[in-house]
Amino acid sequence: MFKKQYLAIASALILTTTLIPTSSQAATGTKNLQAKYNNIKVIYNGAAVPTTIEPFIVNGTTYIPLRMMAGVFSKDVAWDGAKYTITVKDLPNSQHANELAARDAQIRSLQNTIDSLNKEISDLKNNKKNNNNKDDDIQDALDDLEKDLNSEYDDYEKLEWDISLSGDEDDIDVEIAIDLDDYKDEFEDLSQSDLEDLVENIIKDIWDDNDFEDADIKGEIVDSSDNDEELYDFEGDAKSGDITFDGDEIN
Repeated sequence: MFKKQYLAIASALILTTTLIPTSSQAATGTKNLQAKYNNIKVIYNGAAVPTTIEPFIVNGTTYIPLRMMAGVFSKDVAWDGAKYTITVKDLPNSQHANELAARDAQIRSLQNTIDSLNKEISDLKNNKKNNNNKDDDIQDALDDLEKDLNSEYDDYEKLEWDISLSGDEDDIDVEIAIDLDDYKDEFEDLSQSDLEDLVENIIKDIWDDNDFEDADIKGEIVDSSDNDEELYDFEGDAKSGDITFDGDEIN
């Protein structure tokens, strides 16, 4: 072992097992220190940390170069000689940077997914709104057609008929109601041909409407005085134009 004088420099990192009290106002000036060298080594994770300045001991305190330890702990050290200031900053951590980049990419991907789902939801809402508007338009057209048919045929053969329509532009159900409590005798006086003409005219009037020209039609003539008991049934095939009444095709 040997001793020699050594001027402590500002870039030294103090490691000590004994804390030395300091005042809030640092003193300035020059002091002569007696440094003790004993081939001090710093071992980090089993490996010696290289340094061009040998660590030393002053009054029981071990002094290690700051830059030496900065490399160990991934710090960036800068010395400002004008201000006598040492600045220590964290070095970028490549692993953390990669993790952050991966996380940012994941966030962007999730955001894209969210944007896509939001657009899909918006499109569905718009389609639903458009479909609702279309359904409303079809229902309005069906209501208007029902009024026209009742106006045209409500006193067919001097009987009181009530015509009801339901469905859409592809399929329409027709109910032709007659109150047999009031019109039983008159109804029985009607021939099947009279009933076929009524049904055929109603079906053709429906097909003449542009909104329902492709609608297949099913319907019944019912007795409204007896819980809408079915008296006759009929169908109209829009594609072929065929009309059947009680199972028989109307010629």
